[in-house]
Amino acid sequence: MKGVGPQKGELLRKEVGIFTFRDLLEYFPFRYVDRTRVTKITSLHMQLDYVQVKGRIVHMEVMGDKRAKRLVARLQDDTGTLDLVWFQGWQWMQKSLREGVQYLVFGKIAVFNGNLQMSHPEMDLLTENIADGKRHRSRCIPLPKN
Repeated sequence: MKGVGPQKGELLRKEVGIFTFRDLLEYFPFRYVDRTRVTKITSLHMQLDYVQVKGRIVHMEVMGDKRAKRLVARLQDDTGTLDLVWFQGWQWMQKSLREGVQYLVFGKIAVFNGNLQMSHPEMDLLTENIADGKRHRSRCIPLPKN
């Protein structure tokens, strides 16, 4: 197929099970995630899969030492707080994020030491283009089979 080289072809075969052009045409999303909904932090629980939260970064801290460093940012809305964690690329995120600014955050909820957290979330600076928590890029995201 034009545009699919040996490396991409190998990745499609190994990761997704696509061997032919027909396999690609018949590869449908497993399900969709509605990104028009914004969930309050107090409503978060482990049974939720991917969620979108709107809040303000109130604190950022680099934790750990040497190779185990990570960035932890505390996101707060009017109902509670949620820890956002980056283990990789944390230096870039630390430079990109600003305390006191509102973000629209999307990711998977987890619990660590009894606290809710979201690792490596997608972050959008809340602007007029993303009014009322509605993403301007896309509102319904297809998810492939894992």
